[in-house]
Amino acid sequence: MQTVKLSTKGQFVIPNEIRKSHHLAVGMEFAISFVGNEIRLTPLPMFPVSTVTEAAGLLAKRGSEKPDEKVTRAKIAKTLKARDAATRA
Repeated sequence: MQTVKLSTKGQFVIPNEIRKSHHLAVGMEFAISFVGNEIRLTPLPMFPVSTVTEAAGLLAKRGSEKPDEKVTRAKIAKTLKARDAATRA
């Protein structure tokens, strides 16, 4: 276990080897919480979570309808199963 000191500004430095091993980058945001006597830092996702339907509209042509989420997921599952079966053959 490594130790760190709290600065007069309430800051501390996460040791370099921990930053590298957990891919912590400059500018990342963390949620901070207390659990018992522990202070926990949880990295927040860099990009907001989106649904298949939200992402599908990015490549759609103007005037076309967005695909149904269930249909899209079913097609993705079918494609993945087919590729999996092809690699096992």
